[in-house]
Amino acid sequence: MDETTNRAVAALVAARLVYAVNWLNIGAIFYLMGTDLSGGVSGLGTLTSSFYLGVGLLQVPGGLFAAKWGPKMVVTLGIMMSSFAVLGSAISSNIPEVAVFRFIVGAGMAFVFAPAVVLLARFVGSKSGIGVGLFNSTFGVGGIFGLFGWIVLASATGWRPSLLLSGILGVLTAILVVYFVPRDEGNLGSRLALSELRRIFEDRNLILLGFGTMGITLGNTLVSSFMAFYLHEQLGETPALAGLISALMVVMPIFSALWGGRLYDRMKKPRLLMLAALLAMIVALLLCALPNLIGAAVGSALGGAAFGVGLTVSFAAAKDLHGTQKEYDGVAIAWVNSLSLTSSFWPPLVFSYLAESLGYAVAWFGGACLSLLFLVPLVFLPDKVRDEVT
Repeated sequence: MDETTNRAVAALVAARLVYAVNWLNIGAIFYLMGTDLSGGVSGLGTLTSSFYLGVGLLQVPGGLFAAKWGPKMVVTLGIMMSSFAVLGSAISSNIPEVAVFRFIVGAGMAFVFAPAVVLLARFVGSKSGIGVGLFNSTFGVGGIFGLFGWIVLASATGWRPSLLLSGILGVLTAILVVYFVPRDEGNLGSRLALSELRRIFEDRNLILLGFGTMGITLGNTLVSSFMAFYLHEQLGETPALAGLISALMVVMPIFSALWGGRLYDRMKKPRLLMLAALLAMIVALLLCALPNLIGAAVGSALGGAAFGVGLTVSFAAAKDLHGTQKEYDGVAIAWVNSLSLTSSFWPPLVFSYLAESLGYAVAWFGGACLSLLFLVPLVFLPDKVRDEVT
């Protein structure tokens, strides 16, 4: 790659790293926020729900806007939206205000993922798998900073300065994208065929895949959002150790996603692989219900491994299962992602209610039961992707 391409890729990777920090750091620092804003675990549930509603609802519009206006413009807009909303969160005075800003953070992030993947694929050419793998792995690295680094930072400086810093870093990465990513080219503003879009949105297999993926996303949401707060509040662990255990949920997918991709390429059996990933996530949530640090650590690690495999298979299957033109692969992936993320807004509310009224052990067990329900749509997925579809 030439120097211009290297700078563009580096700018997108930097943006992805800070993106992960701002996605995950609220769950890490909420033990300080909750005290200041008079919000317990129910407050954390509200913020988590609001964020996932925003990031889920805007997935498909983000993909469509990128096709119409160009991916660089949409990525830049998304980073700026989410970063300024993080800054707004830092000066909020109550949970409802933070919830509004978290919705905007999620909406902005929905504009970033798919368009950024399109840009990376354009820059790295034949090495697109490596480029996308680097992009996704960077989320795990950013997650370590968000779940572990930010809990240490907030403990030393306070939660408001820590959010101010992550918001400013987000704005700086948007500036990097503006200056180092080449301008959008091509036939921008071209109209997408409504008949093809309708076929995607009505595709039975994609709908089943989206709701089946939700069972895996649900477990990831609960562990990455609530684990640090649970370990500190319920088990009395130090904030730093609580953040480190939570970070296992984002570290493990760095490795398991690659393994899951190889398995899918070899087998082309989305139903089998998705069922295996979901069952592993259910076991992980049951382990989290054990009232000790070992159960939490093993549950977080197993859940992260299951999430890496499940999400990789889900995106690959979305591309292979839809019956429209190859140009609509991104829209199909965005649709599956939208179904799984938007539907994930309510489990945090259920979890926080159970934790507050019946205890965390019941809440983790309840999360496992909720994930179990999503075995049903996966059972009806195709057993194997047809060669003519791939």
